[in-house]
Amino acid sequence: MKGVTCVSTISLVLGRSQGQPASPSMPTVFLHYKYSEDHLNITCSATARPAPMISWKVRGSGIENSTEIVSNPNGTTSVTSILQVKDPKKQVGKEVICQVLHLGTVTYFRQSVSKGYWFSVPLLLSIVSLVILLVLISILLYWKRHRNQDRA
Repeated sequence: MKGVTCVSTISLVLGRSQGQPASPSMPTVFLHYKYSEDHLNITCSATARPAPMISWKVRGSGIENSTEIVSNPNGTTSVTSILQVKDPKKQVGKEVICQVLHLGTVTYFRQSVSKGYWFSVPLLLSIVSLVILLVLISILLYWKRHRNQDRA
């Protein structure tokens, strides 16, 4: 399986143009995850002025967190936090909560992690091959039976 990406965008618009300095406002938040068979990365990004703070509520072990802070030219600050889950199969079906703290208000953004596709490429190829083989055997048996009836 190549991977599954899910993106949730919660845009709490910063009512201004790009050239104007930012005034205190609600943050713009993006929450998404990328799942493949051997890893799961969950990213929560928030942009606002003053800088928002991001924390996580997630169950499980083997989870590492990294945070990057970028000051934007318009006066806002973008904070991006990435969870790296070492055993992604244990996280499938569970809810992950990104908490964004801005100006004393905590906002919760929730995302359930799903595996996505229920089949793998080798399984799909095996099923298609089996169906083709059964069709060929059926055609051969029909042809043989029809040939024997014509002789009689």
